[in-house]
Amino acid sequence: MTPETLLASRLQEDKTWRIRELSELVRACQDASGTRQEALLRAAIPVLYAHWEGYFVVAANSYLGFVSEKRVNVSLLKEEFWAISVRKRYKSNQISGEKNFARFLVSIRSEPDKIFKRGNFDRINGQSNLNCEVLDFCLSCIAIDGRPFDGYREFIDKELVDRRNHVAHGASLRFEPGTISDYRDKVVDLLRIVHNEIENAANAGAYLK
Repeated sequence: MTPETLLASRLQEDKTWRIRELSELVRACQDASGTRQEALLRAAIPVLYAHWEGYFVVAANSYLGFVSEKRVNVSLLKEEFWAISVRKRYKSNQISGEKNFARFLVSIRSEPDKIFKRGNFDRINGQSNLNCEVLDFCLSCIAIDGRPFDGYREFIDKELVDRRNHVAHGASLRFEPGTISDYRDKVVDLLRIVHNEIENAANAGAYLK
């Protein structure tokens, strides 16, 4: 199997089990009643969010793994991949102050070209709060356009992340079964966008300059 095929298989497998679980969750919410249903509906929100962040992180890091398996020189990759490899070695809190910053600049200027490979770059981290600001930052790290997510930005920030945070902190929010079903459909849409954008980038060699 080619690296592209392996990546596509990994993305599909991880997406499939998540969609199945979300469908079972919605079904359980619809079949329940009374206080049991209220509890399940509220508990569904963190699970919906978890699959959004979980799939994005798995997919983004699988893409980085795919690029590393290509054994491409960093100089041939888009600058974002150079940046993510530099961040692995230099943290922002280590280069504060003029003297440290000057040393940092000298250090990276004198670095030889390297192969982009596992262990030499930062992993993508959803920060347990994958709102649109974090999403855009993570997408920028792997040189993927965020515009396909534009139709879902309000849902991500106001419905998914904010309500997950409220439920996680013990707020007594109430949801209708139809709301959870709608949330499930939108999360599945988001998973498919992530899948498509990363698979297309891999197939098109979008990681190269």
